[in-house]
Amino acid sequence: MTPRSRRIAGWSTGALVGVVAGVLLGTATHDWQEEREARDIELRAEEFARTDVVPPPGDAVRALVEQDALVAVDPLLVDRVPEDDVRRAEAILEEASVPARIAYLTYPDTSDAGYTPGGAPVQWSTAVGEEGHYVVLWDNGTNTSVAVGLEPPYLEAGTQGQPGPALVRIAAEMAAWEAEPLPTAPEEPSDFDYYDGIGGGITAALLFGALGVVPAFLLLRWFVGSRRREVA
Repeated sequence: MTPRSRRIAGWSTGALVGVVAGVLLGTATHDWQEEREARDIELRAEEFARTDVVPPPGDAVRALVEQDALVAVDPLLVDRVPEDDVRRAEAILEEASVPARIAYLTYPDTSDAGYTPGGAPVQWSTAVGEEGHYVVLWDNGTNTSVAVGLEPPYLEAGTQGQPGPALVRIAAEMAAWEAEPLPTAPEEPSDFDYYDGIGGGITAALLFGALGVVPAFLLLRWFVGSRRREVA
């Protein structure tokens, strides 16, 4: 075998080894990615199964629960809401296809209130215990919506202005809400296979390995050949 033939054989062998190494690296990376996705699924399942511990309600929230009404009003705010509006809102909620309740409560500006804007709605709905939708209308015109056993929809009704008409508007929108069950398990990752099976994956790995390794070897061979010609 001539020196030229030996060099060609050496370069060819090196290129082939590089392609194989690239394929093996790609396969190992794919396996590692699948293992990582499997671990992520397990972690999401554990997080999904975890339940929050809701502390017992304070006096203000307990007063709402004790009313056992579709529209519960903070005793300190009763004089702000006309009884006719409360009855209208309750009549609308009675016709709702999904159980729905509204509470009118003082917004806690300080920690002395004994509840928080995020905690009070959850405490109230948890204490009532009925599956359905719950909306707290705060006395500052804002609102918080939660749900028990369902996905909580976004409230679009205007809640600013007089609380009585606001309660009626909220009730009218809640009556149209549907029951969208909470998922019982985290969503599975997409099974879409970009390479269409293992055969396509191997072909792609060979292609990527060839495109990455062979040009590098050709460039290196050209560089070494140029240096040899300069020395000669």
